[in-house]
Amino acid sequence: MPATREATTTADRLSNAILERQASIFDLIRSTQDRNHRFTRSLIESYRQGNRDWLEVSRRWVKNPTDVTGIYEAVSDAIGNAQQRTLALSREWFEDAVESQRESRALVRQGLGDAREVVERAGARVPQFLRRNNWGRSNSATTQVAAEK
Repeated sequence: MPATREATTTADRLSNAILERQASIFDLIRSTQDRNHRFTRSLIESYRQGNRDWLEVSRRWVKNPTDVTGIYEAVSDAIGNAQQRTLALSREWFEDAVESQRESRALVRQGLGDAREVVERAGARVPQFLRRNNWGRSNSATTQVAAEK
């Protein structure tokens, strides 16, 4: 009966580990999608603001076509604001990409660490006669390897 209890405990631990890994993956996907959504909203707002800036240029030109200084200022503001928004969007995209990679790397490291732990636990339970290095080799192959050294 103790073996059944140990098997159940092992099965429960394995099930819980799988569920935790899946939850971590889903959280990673959700956070990536949230970042993508935020970036898309920033991109749309940037284009809206660009349209407003250029509408201001048009408005100044229609209102007073001979006001070269006013039109030049409006154009300069529109171009400067567009460059600023482009830099801000680039920075946001880059930071999001770095954060996504960081989260993915952490998830993979955690998964590999868990797998290593499972293998080490399993290795500790393997009978001694299965742990020998030359278990799968024939005697002639073993002596040939020893002779080559």
